[in-house]
Amino acid sequence: MKNYYALLLLLFFVSVNYAQQGQTLIADKAWLNESEEWTDFQYSGQVVFSTTGAGEEGTFRVGNYDFLYDFCEGKAKFSNKATYSAAEFAHPRKVSAQTDKQGVLNSTYEGTLIFQSDKDYYSVMAVVTVLEKGGNIIGVKMRLKEGNRREYAFSLKSAS
Repeated sequence: MKNYYALLLLLFFVSVNYAQQGQTLIADKAWLNESEEWTDFQYSGQVVFSTTGAGEEGTFRVGNYDFLYDFCEGKAKFSNKATYSAAEFAHPRKVSAQTDKQGVLNSTYEGTLIFQSDKDYYSVMAVVTVLEKGGNIIGVKMRLKEGNRREYAFSLKSAS
């Protein structure tokens, strides 16, 4: 009987740990929308999106210096330029969610894109749409909430 309880406890901890695991997704294609026209876009290096199972719904980290510098239009004046390498989309507020004809769930969030490293800190309000099919994230669209009307879109694939 003691082994039975130990097995149940082990199963519980493994399932909790598995549920809290996140995903690492890599952009395999990127598009830029300026003036209502989508064009293919290429960034040096990979654009990487990371989610955590334990985090708030809609939160993620994004990493790619070139993309993040473009996204913020280079407005942040960091003492260490490497701070542009990663940012966290935090404090999301779900604005809408709808499923299209292909069964893709489009969830739109407003939140804060935060850059932080040592003494450097910069944040900007962003609108992000996460595209999911069958519980897997297949794409992300991002734009600044105010100002510039550039919109970025990425199709994503699993890093593993």
